[in-house]
Amino acid sequence: MVTPVRDTFLYFAYGSNLLKKRIHINNPSAIFLGIGRLDDHQLDFIKYSDHWRGASATIVPTKSHHVWGAIWRLHNKDLKSLDWQEGVETNWYFPKIVKVVTPDGVDLECRTYQQTINPPPRTEGEEIPHDRRPSITYLNCILTGAVECKLPKEYIEKLKKIPHNGQHASPKLIEKLDLSPHIDE
Repeated sequence: MVTPVRDTFLYFAYGSNLLKKRIHINNPSAIFLGIGRLDDHQLDFIKYSDHWRGASATIVPTKSHHVWGAIWRLHNKDLKSLDWQEGVETNWYFPKIVKVVTPDGVDLECRTYQQTINPPPRTEGEEIPHDRRPSITYLNCILTGAVECKLPKEYIEKLKKIPHNGQHASPKLIEKLDLSPHIDE
């Protein structure tokens, strides 16, 4: 059971902020509470990020699909930095409140972010087009975070099947995240 704490909010991370080291760069108050499932949404990638040198993740409202992620508690003072990191001011993502279900069936209201431009839902087995693929670094960040947070094994296997674009993020970002390559190039 997640007890409310004054001056904090819950945040559902499904992309790079799954990785503890990544979220703490801009949001030092983040405390990992556990994992949760966002129903009727599909993980996808759309806008190219110069920062990551590939497309960044988004959630696409899609019936009968779900996205697993991390539930973080952040102090309200980190809300501005989280919005900045997600590009709210530049209209990259917009915040929204979603219902996330924990593995023990508890519904939690969490803040999350969806890109302002989303692709249409993909059909089962439809591959992500090359121009919408994440970089090797970004995908490694998501996978490392998914393992670190102990997302369900089946979901991690699904993440491992996401094709990358063959690019790496800048050396500076790779060093900051201390990510060693582990995806087959």
